[in-house]
Amino acid sequence: MDTGRIKNLILPLGGALLLSGVAGAVLYYITKKDEDEIKLVTARVNHWSTVQVQVPVDAVGLVIGRQGANIKLIQDRTNTNIRISDEGEEGHRLCVISGLEKNITLAQTLILKTVNEQPVIETTEMLVPYGAIGRVIGRNGESIRTISHLSGAKVFVDRDEDLTLSLPYPEDMRKIVLKGSKEQIEAARSLLLEKVVEDEEMRQQIHASATNMFLRARGRQAAHENVSQPSPMNRNNPLFEALSSTNSDRYIEAYVCAVDTASHFWLQVVGQRSVLLDKLVTEMTEYYESAENRELHELDKVDINSIVAAKFPHDNSWYRGQVCNYEHNETDPLQSFVTVYYVDFGDTETVKIDNVSELRTDFLKLNFQAIECFLANIKPESVKGDEAADVFEELTYAAQWKVVMVKVVGYQQAGEKTIPCVQIIDTNGSTDVDVAEELVNRGLAELTNGVSDSSSNPSKS
Repeated sequence: MDTGRIKNLILPLGGALLLSGVAGAVLYYITKKDEDEIKLVTARVNHWSTVQVQVPVDAVGLVIGRQGANIKLIQDRTNTNIRISDEGEEGHRLCVISGLEKNITLAQTLILKTVNEQPVIETTEMLVPYGAIGRVIGRNGESIRTISHLSGAKVFVDRDEDLTLSLPYPEDMRKIVLKGSKEQIEAARSLLLEKVVEDEEMRQQIHASATNMFLRARGRQAAHENVSQPSPMNRNNPLFEALSSTNSDRYIEAYVCAVDTASHFWLQVVGQRSVLLDKLVTEMTEYYESAENRELHELDKVDINSIVAAKFPHDNSWYRGQVCNYEHNETDPLQSFVTVYYVDFGDTETVKIDNVSELRTDFLKLNFQAIECFLANIKPESVKGDEAADVFEELTYAAQWKVVMVKVVGYQQAGEKTIPCVQIIDTNGSTDVDVAEELVNRGLAELTNGVSDSSSNPSKS
């Protein structure tokens, strides 16, 4: 062999040389020097080509994979370049594969396998109790997003009143649409049923708590006491519970826990926090019934608007409260009196100083549960005093821990406080009762502008 001719072909780069020829041909020259002899090994020339494959639109995601993982794996295994084009026949997109012919064939096989193994997508519906929808959706949709993520199915809560199942379903049920493979749908259904069971268990706990709760309806003397009002409660302050709903109709289950007038009252939202509040009251009562603990948390001074632990004189339990007023007795300090606004129930009482203690900091973990409200659609000046208030208490089961449905329809400024205006619907009977309309029907109040906002009442839960 003419080694001089070979040397003229070798570029002075050392090692292996790669030269590109026309039409995509690749020629490899490999040189090795061994005892002044150069051996030339010539690789077979291979031609690159491009093939287009039609991929069904609903399979493109599988071909690409999560964050491109599947298409990258195919490229690495086959030493090809794969690109998904926006073009393609109807219902399809073009998958453009570039590489050596034998590698393209392997890439096509892997893509075809991915498409053929695509699970059959089904759509099915299930019903869950209306009252469990809040737990299914979760705060800001967190729960339903988790169910979708864990199961792989798409989960939609029917928010359109015009949509119906193939068969009629009860008003106290809500439809949930599940979309995915059979396995994904079954996983999602299982997770949803867990939420329904959790909701039912929670409701049993709430019922048990409500049964044990003291009937706090004691007339409305607190509303007429000439005491300083608590400092303004900003509804966006994280210390205070807010009226928010995950249901599309925006109705919320609540207790009316204290009443000032038929148009001014306090609510508690019914839910897991109801159980937590019951537990908190039990723990506080057990703790502050100990003289030693009370002595440890004795108040050095009483500050207006400070948060304290205070005994409720009508049931001898201890609750969280906000100081509204302090009457100091110079002669006998133990005969001093503190007026306390109970932040979880909305009522106000004046108690002796020995029934008020410093609040242990860990008792502040739960938001304050009482939410001050106005009755929507009613002219406050038209409400007929105690007579209307008595009927309002009757219609709303005030402080009897029986659920009513409420919906925020607006907000009203009262001094420095922004207070929600709510519609209240009693769904406990055979017929739903709008409390504002019932007060008007009984001649105890007048509607604002002569109309109400009760066109869409909630279903019973």
